[in-house]
Amino acid sequence: MDDMRDVCVDMRGIDPKLTEGFLLTQPDVVDASVWFSQGNLLAHVTVFDENDVTSRALQALCLDELGVHQTPREIRLSQARPRAA
Repeated sequence: MDDMRDVCVDMRGIDPKLTEGFLLTQPDVVDASVWFSQGNLLAHVTVFDENDVTSRALQALCLDELGVHQTPREIRLSQARPRAA
C-alpha cells in the first residue's frame, strides 16, 4: 500500500487532459489520448501522416511548452485512414 501512496503523491498536480489538449492543437494531429500507467504519463496520438510527425518531435514540443512533468514518457503514433467515399 505504501507504494501506491508514493505514486499518487508523485502524480499530484499533473493533468493528462492538459497534455491531451496541447497535443490536439498540433498540426496533423487528429486525435490524442493521454493517461497514467504505472506512474508514467503515456499518450496515443493519431496523425494524418506519420512521415510528417514523430513521437520525439511531439515530446520535444510538450517539454518546451508544458514542462517535464506534463510530457508523456512514451507517445505511440498511428496514422489516420482516409474514409471511403
